[in-house]
Amino acid sequence: MDKKDIQAWQQEKAKELFAYSHKLLDAAKDLSAHHLEEIQWGMKNAMESAKSAAKNDLTKLKELQESATKEAAKRATVYQKKVKSVLKDIGDDAADGTEKHLEKVRSSLVSWLEDVEDKIPGHADKLSKVVHEMSTTGQKMFKEGRKIVNQVADAAEKNIEELRKSSESKTKSK
Repeated sequence: MDKKDIQAWQQEKAKELFAYSHKLLDAAKDLSAHHLEEIQWGMKNAMESAKSAAKNDLTKLKELQESATKEAAKRATVYQKKVKSVLKDIGDDAADGTEKHLEKVRSSLVSWLEDVEDKIPGHADKLSKVVHEMSTTGQKMFKEGRKIVNQVADAAEKNIEELRKSSESKTKSK
């Protein structure tokens, strides 16, 4: 690579990093907004409870606590889904970028091997095939790993949802 190629590559990488930093900043803003909603709701609930306690209205305080508990469970599920969505978007973008770079590396390696096949004595074509197969296998493994990670995350979310539903049904039966 000559200096112009290196500079072009550095500029491309700088642009990618800048774009990715903006995606991360947007994700942080989204997460902050969701978190702020929950804080505001918690503060409002705490103020209502404090007012009832100050008035010594224990019946109303108990009702407020029960409704707040139910609402908190619902809000936690919604919050979890919002956060998961933001994190999934970031993860997908990162994985897509990685996959794109892996493909570039693989194609560069294959083209380099094709260029030097004539210069390398004997069995160069076999080496080229091995490298090509290894890079293709690596790319397939990356995609498969990405699928597995997403499946595990979905299964975990399903388990949490089932646990939440079972705990709700237990509190209703009391």
